[in-house]
Amino acid sequence: MGEETLEFENAKRAFAEEREKFNAEKKGLLWSVSDAEQKLVKEKQVNVDKQKDWESACERTNLELQSQREAIVRLSGEKAKISDEAEEERAAHQRREREYVERIAKLEASIAEKVAENKASEILAEEMSADCKWLLTRAVLLIAERIAKSDELVKYMFDLGQAAYNSGRKDGYGEGRASASNNEKDYHFELFKEECTGKYAAKRRDYEFVEFGIVSYPGGLTLSKF
Repeated sequence: MGEETLEFENAKRAFAEEREKFNAEKKGLLWSVSDAEQKLVKEKQVNVDKQKDWESACERTNLELQSQREAIVRLSGEKAKISDEAEEERAAHQRREREYVERIAKLEASIAEKVAENKASEILAEEMSADCKWLLTRAVLLIAERIAKSDELVKYMFDLGQAAYNSGRKDGYGEGRASASNNEKDYHFELFKEECTGKYAAKRRDYEFVEFGIVSYPGGLTLSKF
């Protein structure tokens, strides 16, 4: 009986020790669980804060990306506009350049033409100067000689002499003298007298309009005509 009691007491004591040990371990586990739960809560809060920060960062990033996309679209539009303006300016510049080249070519052609005209004018002026000098020294005398020997002057002098002869001959008619001595008017003689006088006066006036071939030559009076 005593041995059983002793074993019971030993078993009871061992159980108490085991329970104390279990309680101690349980308490340690509870502390560990509590500490882990606190850490978990802290970690959750940290994660929540990180999530908020991440969402804020994402929102800022999205806003920045949206702003950059809008800037890219705007810059693309401006680039296209600038490219169009540059193309128009390049085309306008090429057009002005072609116009300048054409204008310069026309001016050069005009200058060449003017130079040729001036050269021809200089040659003509030299020829005219030579002709003028020749006219002053020799041509006047040659022209006077040619006019004096011309058929036009011979014919005119003949016609003028004939008109003068007729004008003077009218006073020599016996019919006229008889009419004058009888103090009678001879109408036939008066008409002939007026006709001869008029023809003579007209012939004298015609001298201003006599055309001499040497003067009215189509090419003018130059050294080459003599």
